[in-house]
Amino acid sequence: LTEFWAYDNSFSGPIPEELGLVESLEEIALSDNRLTGTIPESLYNLRKLQKLYICNNAMTGTLSNRIGEIDRLEVLSIGGNDFTGT
Repeated sequence: LTEFWAYDNSFSGPIPEELGLVESLEEIALSDNRLTGTIPESLYNLRKLQKLYICNNAMTGTLSNRIGEIDRLEVLSIGGNDFTGT
């Protein structure tokens, strides 16, 4: 599995930590849902991840500096949430 698209549904709650166990993921699209919480720590370990779309949800919390550890990340779409951090 290299792409996980589940955008524009009515999913709610946090992004499952288990999603970060799918090491082959290159793209995650979870925009336009009702997701809450923050980005799970496990996602920062996805070394092949190139695109992360989580805009237009209800996510909050600190955007970790660990996002910079995803070397191949080219697209990070997080608008429409309420993240904080540097």
